[in-house]
Amino acid sequence: MIEVRDDGKGMSREKILNKARERGLDVSDQMSDNDVWQLIFAPGFSTAEVVTDVSGRGVGMDVVKRNIAALNGSVEIDSVEGRGMKVSVRLPLTLAIMDGMSVGAGDEVYILPLSSVVESFQVKADAVSTVGQGSQLVKVRDEYMPVIELEKIFQIPRFDSQKTSDIMVVVEADGSRVALLVDELLGQQQVVVKNLESNYRKVPNVSGATILGDGKVALILDTGALVRRSRH
Repeated sequence: MIEVRDDGKGMSREKILNKARERGLDVSDQMSDNDVWQLIFAPGFSTAEVVTDVSGRGVGMDVVKRNIAALNGSVEIDSVEGRGMKVSVRLPLTLAIMDGMSVGAGDEVYILPLSSVVESFQVKADAVSTVGQGSQLVKVRDEYMPVIELEKIFQIPRFDSQKTSDIMVVVEADGSRVALLVDELLGQQQVVVKNLESNYRKVPNVSGATILGDGKVALILDTGALVRRSRH
């Protein structure tokens, strides 16, 4: 974890939203502060009034985020207007080996970065509520969080119609949490990360792949993308 703090003016939520609207981005006044700060990572985004050869063109923050993501890391911003801001960069200690949790959905195996896993539990049907547009929420103690069914996200065929998913794994990314609905927990293990994009192509909600002990390929899930998906 690398943190950079200052005690300056911080970022202006109103100014960022106005610039985003000028650029035609889909924003609203109801957005959380966290989502507003993420707007500065959009390519070409800048709040500078004057553009020079060295600043104000909006070149930089998108490149920073892309390179950090390529290292399986994340970058978060926390800002209070008039008091300052903090940028937190999380990077894995090693780039090739990752601690992961294996989960099963249907006949498929997926790997969750262990650093993103908060907890897991067996869920009862009455703990899950369906809200607008078919979205689901689960109550974990006093907190409601979105539910993501891996079976639906990856369109996994189910050959055993009697079996139902009743295990949830809570993962955290970008300061938010979601509950992933899976069939089973297979255990923790260290995996060697293979870059999927350079060897195949970019796959939504997937950050890489690994080869399991039995020779099968398992996809490593992009928890940040899954969390962002649950917000929309």
